[in-house]
Amino acid sequence: SLGAENTAAYVSNVIVSKATLLGTGNGVRIKTWQGGSGYAKNIKFQNILMYNVSNPIIIDQNYCDQEKPCRKQTSAVQVSNVLYQNIRGGTSASNVAMKFDCSQSVPCRQIYLQNVALKAEETKQASSSCANVILSYRGDVSPPCSSRS
Repeated sequence: SLGAENTAAYVSNVIVSKATLLGTGNGVRIKTWQGGSGYAKNIKFQNILMYNVSNPIIIDQNYCDQEKPCRKQTSAVQVSNVLYQNIRGGTSASNVAMKFDCSQSVPCRQIYLQNVALKAEETKQASSSCANVILSYRGDVSPPCSSRS
């Protein structure tokens, strides 16, 4: 939770490698609050297997934990230079395998997907949801975003 209560957060040079996630709510996640500032950059998620994970890949730059919608804010923690490499597995509770919910005013940029293969655990078709993100695909990526802005 970066940038809570309009604070500044600075996170960089993080590597998560050779992990197996089983039955988790979230897989690899970057979560920032609206109104925060600073950055989360130079992050690598690589060589990860997921089984029965509800949200395998997620960036939420508009996090809000209250029942009524949070007031829209223009500042945000900048998320950039994030690599998702060699990630495989499935999602169960949701058919959304990848979700990039980035800030309209401070979009996620330099987000790289390389050899990502995520599927729904059941008979559902896995999908991706992508808003305000600049993505680059390398190798095979499934499921791809239907729109990349």
